[in-house]
Amino acid sequence: MHHCAIIMGRGKISKISFIAALILCLVDTAAAVEKPKLILFLIDGLRWDRYDLNLPNLMTVEENGVKAQWMNGVFLTQSSPSMYSIATGLYPESHGVIHNLYFDPVTKNRTYSYSEALNITEWFDTGVEPIWVTAIQAGLKVGNIMYPGAQKPVKGVLPDKVVPSVPYYWLNYAMRDRIDDTVSWLSDEDFDLVLLYFDEPDETLHNYGIGDPRSISKLEEVDENVGYLFQRLEEAGISGVTDVIMVSDHGHINNELSKKVSLYDYIEPDDVDFIIADYGPIFQLQAVDGKEEEVYQALKTAHPAMYVYKKEEFPERLHYGNHPRNLPIIGFVDPGWHLHTVFNTDNVLASDHGYDNQWMVMKSSFYAQGKTFKKGFLSEPIESVDVYNLMCDILNLTPAPNNGTRARYQNMLSLATSVKPSMLTLVVVALKVTLYWL
Repeated sequence: MHHCAIIMGRGKISKISFIAALILCLVDTAAAVEKPKLILFLIDGLRWDRYDLNLPNLMTVEENGVKAQWMNGVFLTQSSPSMYSIATGLYPESHGVIHNLYFDPVTKNRTYSYSEALNITEWFDTGVEPIWVTAIQAGLKVGNIMYPGAQKPVKGVLPDKVVPSVPYYWLNYAMRDRIDDTVSWLSDEDFDLVLLYFDEPDETLHNYGIGDPRSISKLEEVDENVGYLFQRLEEAGISGVTDVIMVSDHGHINNELSKKVSLYDYIEPDDVDFIIADYGPIFQLQAVDGKEEEVYQALKTAHPAMYVYKKEEFPERLHYGNHPRNLPIIGFVDPGWHLHTVFNTDNVLASDHGYDNQWMVMKSSFYAQGKTFKKGFLSEPIESVDVYNLMCDILNLTPAPNNGTRARYQNMLSLATSVKPSMLTLVVVALKVTLYWL
């Protein structure tokens, strides 16, 4: 517990000494009061409606804190683009992480897996500023448990402690262990911000689909660990000073085997110079010289469930097409459809994401609990790009330029938070009072 006292003995204390002591005490107290702790807890694939399941611990957070009706994630509704938008407050066309896979349109270097791309520094180090960089540059202590993008330096900055997604995906790093480490860093090592990532229920949903007993069981396990997090914060004695923001990156929808689109049914493989496909419901391609218009026209009218654009004509509402990493032709399919170069049943996931973010099945979750937030408050939908500003407000940081809007989350903040005086305000008030006393 923090203590500040001005002790007056038998002798007289001068007014000047008293004023100086009072100001120092107020500064010290304000510093202690204004040093909150924050957990950004990302639950991969937790759709806004909880898949219509009874998940009591998430419901308890809703009762004790805030739930947004849903969170509008960014397009592309894949993990890396979505999570980097949460971390930076920027749309993918601004932060440059436009896919789960790394690719370079100039060198044509690429990766073939999500986990491989997480170790490519240049994919995430694009000149933008995620929350951990903002916090560390302001002198805060930050830890990362598997949050994508924070396991390699960005602007030359790494969190103070990092448990990288790779190789920990394959090392049976249990959810409870992740929570125990998170709470230990905050309580025992006085961290200010910890990024905590769960790869479930996303992995299980991909494998078995929505409604499968194994998926339901995994969602219940995630929910149990939500309860365990708040239990551990209470046991560590830091629940009163720790805000928790729980978000997800996207929703999910079950695939149907018959709903397939195969690109090479409509164009010749020899007409393609470079392609990113066979990974989710989106493709990007660069045609060989002289074939650009022919390939574009063939794909544009190929299938009623597929939407194909030149990158400069990509819908502005998606905030995606205007980045130099994009290839000249971009297309995606409707929810529930799956996309291939050549159809292969081995590449059909039971459920998937990556679709247009306007569909409700792609909407993500937002929950928050702590002294910053109202209790039992259902918020209007917010945008994933708003979360960065919210985190900066909680941690008293100056945000980097971003696409978020504070107005969308102001109503969820507690009155005490909304009118919280700054340290400077307290000092000014103290000076006015003491000068009047003189």
